[in-house]
Amino acid sequence: MLTYQVKITVEEAIESEWLAWMKTKHVPDVIATGLVRSFQILKPENESQTYYYHYHFESKSSFEEYKEKFAPELKQHPLDKFPNQFKAERTFFQWI
Repeated sequence: MLTYQVKITVEEAIESEWLAWMKTKHVPDVIATGLVRSFQILKPENESQTYYYHYHFESKSSFEEYKEKFAPELKQHPLDKFPNQFKAERTFFQWI
């Protein structure tokens, strides 16, 4: 199992709209690829306007397929919707 983590820090003025859009549009689009086994949205208590999106993949090959076929377009959607209003950091984890 592998986890693809996307840490998002969003501007306060759009935080509510951002979260609603992520829950109703972006995350469902990622899940609709059929490659994500499960996901989580986490919000740390000590980091305002910061969210962690964890997408769990069954294997490295399923993640690679996601990255090649779907990631470029899915990464562009929030940039189009909320230009210059958030920062994203991506990390990949292998489960031990």
